[in-house]
This record gives sequence, structure tokens and C-alpha cells, in this order.
Amino acid sequence: MSTKLEKSLTFKGTTIVLLEENGTWWIAIKPICEALGINYDRQYKNLKKNKFLGQLYAEQHTVAADGKLRNMICLPEFFIYGWLFQLKTNVPGLEQYQWECYKVLHQHFHGTITGRKELIKEKADSLMKIDGLKCKVFASTEAKELEALDRQRRAIDRKLKKLDKDQLEKELILFK
Repeated sequence: MSTKLEKSLTFKGTTIVLLEENGTWWIAIKPICEALGINYDRQYKNLKKNKFLGQLYAEQHTVAADGKLRNMICLPEFFIYGWLFQLKTNVPGLEQYQWECYKVLHQHFHGTITGRKELIKEKADSLMKIDGLKCKVFASTEAKELEALDRQRRAIDRKLKKLDKDQLEKELILFK
């Protein structure tokens, strides 16, 4: 396996390197545990027991704190945030992150889904009103008069265009 790309994120003042392997960004959990001041061995055991995340972790070559490539237990970046959310610790910075996760989940399930449903209903109501008003407007005498005047204007524009063309041709003949 060859590592293609590298990116990093700063977590509690520690720069953690993510490596891309076959389209997946992998992040080691040990540097995160160290940055949080929590026991890595305990978190690794909990990770292995986790019904969902236990099937997703893998030992990957990644950059350790000393800058060297080492085999470390990693999770795909997509799942690392959920792993952080479920950690059981009283670390102040992590607690703030976990509160934020609760807010994001609430906004997604309540705000996004409920809000979208309400907006779709409002849009449907608006479209029905627009269609009703169009029927009334197009059936009115003013709309019919407006349409007739617009036809008259287009006919005048065609006649003016023809006159301009004829005049231009006459002038061009004089110069030959």
C-alpha cells in the first residue's frame, strides 16, 4: 500500500497528521488520546468493543509525534468525530466538543428535516396560489388588452425593421 496524500489538523494544541490511503483519510487515535490526557490503552479496548467503530479501525502507517512513520491504530476521518463524541472522560475541551455534537445532531434532525418539510409545504402552497393568480390575470380584460397591444408593438417593430432595411439598401445603391 502506498500513501498518497497527507493533511493535518490541530487538536487541543497538538498537530495530528492524517494520511490518505485508497481514498480514505486515516487518523491515529493515540495522538488524540495524548492530546486529551486520557489513557490510550483503555480507549483502544473500548474501541475494539464498540459495536460500530470496532469493525472500522485498522492498523495503518501514520506519522507519529516524533515525525516517523509508525503502525498505529486508526479510524477513518469520517468516524473519528463520532468516536470523540462517545468517549467517557471529564476532559474540559472534550466536554465542550461533545456539547457541540448534541447541538449539531439536534439541528440536523429537528432543524434540517423538520425545516425542510415545512419549506416544501410553503413552496407547494405558494405555487398553488401563483397558478390561481395566473389563471385570473390571464383571463382578465386587461391581460387580453395587454396581449393585443404587445402584438401591435411587435408588428410595428417588424415594419420599422423592414423600412430601415429598405432605406439602407437604397443608400447602398447610390454608392455603387
